[in-house]
Amino acid sequence: MEIKEMKARLEKELPAKRFRHTLAVSETAVELARRYGVDEKKAAVAGLLHDSGRQIPTKEFIAKAAELGIPLDEIEKHQPILIHAKLGVYYAQHEFGVTDPEILSSIRRHTTGAAHMSPLDMVIYLADLVEPNRDFPGVDTMRAEVEKGLENGMRKAYIHTMSYLLSQGLLIHPDCLAGYNELTLKQKENQN
Repeated sequence: MEIKEMKARLEKELPAKRFRHTLAVSETAVELARRYGVDEKKAAVAGLLHDSGRQIPTKEFIAKAAELGIPLDEIEKHQPILIHAKLGVYYAQHEFGVTDPEILSSIRRHTTGAAHMSPLDMVIYLADLVEPNRDFPGVDTMRAEVEKGLENGMRKAYIHTMSYLLSQGLLIHPDCLAGYNELTLKQKENQN
């Protein structure tokens, strides 16, 4: 399916605000991909489809995952918002015809992050976090950190995310912690 067709379909399936976010993530992902030498077309597609799982209401995520045979971990069962990434992979494959494992991985990892993230994984995670419509406290600082490099941006994004989750009494997914630990250890090794 061509990007133009994807946009037309998403515009029908997503609420207007979510669709605007989706377009902004795709555009931001292309800018980051260009800056960091990542495939721009893959970034555009992954950015467009990263929230395709949000076409389902959050309260239905667990039931929909069960219906589709998508396994969930305990963190996802207790914080269902995370499930939209796995649903997004399903819809990217089955409704939009995406077979590229890099694109699917970046959709899967855009909520929790993970260890061993590819540059495309990082581009989509960070584009989702810093797209121009985002206005959370500290977003300008996050945008500046992303300008310093993908790994730097990801490490700072993990810190921001974990701080937020802790302040709200929410669970931290092990993939988030693994990603943070990997990049922090790498940074420490590079300093020695």
